[in-house]
Amino acid sequence: MGWKDIAKLGKEWAEAKKTELLTTDNRERDDARAAQEDLDRRTQQEMGTSLLEAVLPEKWAQRVTDTRPENVAARREAAERQEQQARRERLAGAATDAVELTLTGGEQGTLAGDLPVQVEVRRGGEPYDDGPAPLDWLVVRVESAEPVPLGTTTLTELSVAVPAFTGPGRYDLVDLMRRGEAGEIEWWEVLDTYLAPGPEADDTTWYPDLSGDAGEAWVEVAPDGLVLDLPLQSAVCAVRLRGRVALTLPA
Repeated sequence: MGWKDIAKLGKEWAEAKKTELLTTDNRERDDARAAQEDLDRRTQQEMGTSLLEAVLPEKWAQRVTDTRPENVAARREAAERQEQQARRERLAGAATDAVELTLTGGEQGTLAGDLPVQVEVRRGGEPYDDGPAPLDWLVVRVESAEPVPLGTTTLTELSVAVPAFTGPGRYDLVDLMRRGEAGEIEWWEVLDTYLAPGPEADDTTWYPDLSGDAGEAWVEVAPDGLVLDLPLQSAVCAVRLRGRVALTLPA
C-alpha cells in the first residue's frame, strides 16, 4: 500500500459512513459501523507504516516494508511452495513398497498400491534420571507427493509410531498408553501416529484414540511388514484404520 491506497481506504470509510447515516435497516447500520471501525484501524496502521517507510533510512525502512502483512504472507506462500517442491523431488526418487489400507467409520474406502515407505528405528538412549528409561521407537511413514484416493477421503501421509519397540511382535497401544500413564514405562504421546488427508495438518488429520473406549488398538511388526488396526479421531469424525505396509526392518 501507499498514499493512494490510504485515499482508497478513506473513500471506503466515507461510503460506510453514508450508509450508516442514510439506511433505515438496523442490520445494515450495524454492518456499516463495523466496517468503519475496521477501516479506521487499517488506515491508522497504513499511515504509520507508510510514514516510517518514507522517513527512515533505507535499511530500516526495508525492515518496515518486510513486516507488512501482505509481504509476510507472500514470503510464507513462497516458502510453502519451495517446501512442497522439495518434498516432491525427494519422493520422486524414494523406494516404494506395497500398501493396503481399509478405512471405516466417518470416512470409508480402500487403498492398494505401491507408495514411498520410510522406516526408522529411534533409540531412546540412557535414562535421564531415576525414572523409566527413554523408549525405543519404530516409525513407519507412508507418503505421497499428491493426495491419493482413499474412498471418501484421501491420503497424503500415514505415520505409524510404535513405542517401546524391541523387534518383531504385537504391540498393544492401549496397554502401552496405560503403562506410560502409570509410570511403568516412559510417558509418551500419540502425535507421531497420524493419517493426514492433505499436505498440511488440520482439523481433518486423524490421531489414535487410545482411551480404550474406541476399542482395541494394535500394531504387529514382522521383518517384512507391519499390520495395524487403529481407531483414529479427528476434529471432524472418527474412523478405524486397518491394513498392512510392506517394509524391511533395519538390521
